[in-house]
Amino acid sequence: MAATAHIYVSPTGSDSNPGTQAKPVKTITRADALAGPGSTIHVAAGTYKVSAPSAGSAGINTTKSGTASARIKFVSDVKWGAKIVVSGTGITWHSKGSYVDIDGFDISGTGRHGILAAGRNLTINNNFIHDLTISGGCTGGGGAAIDTYGPVGNVVIDRNVVRNIGYKMIGKCNTVQGIYVANPNNVVTNNIVSGVAAVGITQWHGATASTIVNNTVFHSKEGILLGQGDAGTTTGSANNYVANNIVYDHTTYGIVEGGKMAGGNKYVNNLVYKSGTAMRVKSGTATGTITSDPLFVSYSATGTGNYRLSKSSPAIDRGNLNKAPKVDAAGVARPRGAAIDIGAYEY
Repeated sequence: MAATAHIYVSPTGSDSNPGTQAKPVKTITRADALAGPGSTIHVAAGTYKVSAPSAGSAGINTTKSGTASARIKFVSDVKWGAKIVVSGTGITWHSKGSYVDIDGFDISGTGRHGILAAGRNLTINNNFIHDLTISGGCTGGGGAAIDTYGPVGNVVIDRNVVRNIGYKMIGKCNTVQGIYVANPNNVVTNNIVSGVAAVGITQWHGATASTIVNNTVFHSKEGILLGQGDAGTTTGSANNYVANNIVYDHTTYGIVEGGKMAGGNKYVNNLVYKSGTAMRVKSGTATGTITSDPLFVSYSATGTGNYRLSKSSPAIDRGNLNKAPKVDAAGVARPRGAAIDIGAYEY
């Protein structure tokens, strides 16, 4: 059966429907079965309740792959309008295909993962992943809002809001992360991450050559961690570029290395403030670090504040253009002033 170019999903649809705009399917999993290279899956606003009763189970399983020139796109037609609510202790959305985009969804519930991505060459953009309570508890299986794994990587994670992931376990659980990259060559930009049990943005297993730039990360146990360990460990995490991030209000470390590290790691023009230890890095060089209050418009540890920069912020015009994203978290072109700003927003 030939793949359909446009497939429609609605809470009022039926999986016996053909997936047209007039007769939408009900589940994202069924839409994926109808998809192929070049398909766009349009997901209407509304609530989609999914069940993941065990740690390894998933409420949504998608397996189809696109190609470099014909990606498969899952799009919430209204940003954050398609609300996926998971029950159980498992995975909300297990994305196993490659050359796939996941754009604009609201994900919450009791599970341990928001999006668990096994494929390569993915983009995970503009999602709001929040209030995952990790009802299965602090286990070796861990959890994360966004988690990439597999041998290849090349995933772009951009302009997501990640909030309250295992929030009640902050400082009590080292296996629940915000954005977790476990493979090589991933790009993490313009994300706003807070309220995470362990680390806001972390790499582990075989992760290396990460680009982590222009994120705002606050109020977790640790802000940003680089390292390798456990299954998939290679010669050490190397050639990482961590720049222009605001890392604020963490219990232990702002930016830290752990596990097995190698060389070529650069930490450039990060603002790190109000953490137990601002930075602990030994395998690379840290330059241009700012240790001042970022002066957000309105800071709240709950994640509900305004994390744009006030006019007197020391983060304005203090970033580095190398590998910086062309737009900010709101889609505003960078830079707007004399130079690029630090953090997820341009002033």
